[in-house]
Amino acid sequence: MKPALTRRAMCPPLHWSELPMGEWIAAEIQERLNAWCPELFGYHLLKLGALSSELSCCCSTIRHQSALAPEGQQIGLRGELEDLPIRDGAIDACLLAHALDYSADPHQLLREVDRVLTVDGWVLISGFNPHSLVGIGRWWPSLRRRQPWHARMFAPERIRDWLELLGFEMVHCELFGFSSFSSNSRIHWWRENLGRDYVPYLASVYVLAARKRTIPLTPELKQRWQRKPIIVPGMARV
Repeated sequence: MKPALTRRAMCPPLHWSELPMGEWIAAEIQERLNAWCPELFGYHLLKLGALSSELSCCCSTIRHQSALAPEGQQIGLRGELEDLPIRDGAIDACLLAHALDYSADPHQLLREVDRVLTVDGWVLISGFNPHSLVGIGRWWPSLRRRQPWHARMFAPERIRDWLELLGFEMVHCELFGFSSFSSNSRIHWWRENLGRDYVPYLASVYVLAARKRTIPLTPELKQRWQRKPIIVPGMARV
């Protein structure tokens, strides 16, 4: 298993059009956001990354929504994703559209998300599945510097393990896109239906939703007035 931390310079795309079939991927993610966002409640929603800023969460009741990224056209805040300029527990939901795929330190990124989220806050994550047709393309040297094969591609089960270590509970997970996303590839409805029914773990894109679970530890207070025991140690002799 490859390490999460890397020194490789990452070049995240600033628009969905920079990815092969990027507009189709964005439309599929948007369809799932429209179904899941009504479950989000709170006051503040934060979109991390330039790709997240181009997605809409208008179906959520959270009205104050902003985007943060190092660069981009539709962002409201400029900053590093691994060092969010936001105070602790100020955000009710975070959207990471392929942000982990282009992060040099995804562990630190998730720790920052955990820090800024409120109790029972939500995180929505999308990424490329390495156990898929698009993941196989990374073994070709000519494709490694091109999108989306330049992405790091962490498996959804690995993301789930990272989230569980931080105290998150995965609520939804869905995979789609049974294609290599090459210039000659096509999306066929019959392939999508068959793949979703029989081999969903081979899909190229995953979208998951997890919720932060914080269980407060309330110490049991010792009763101030306790009845003294009738028998104390050392009273009886053998």
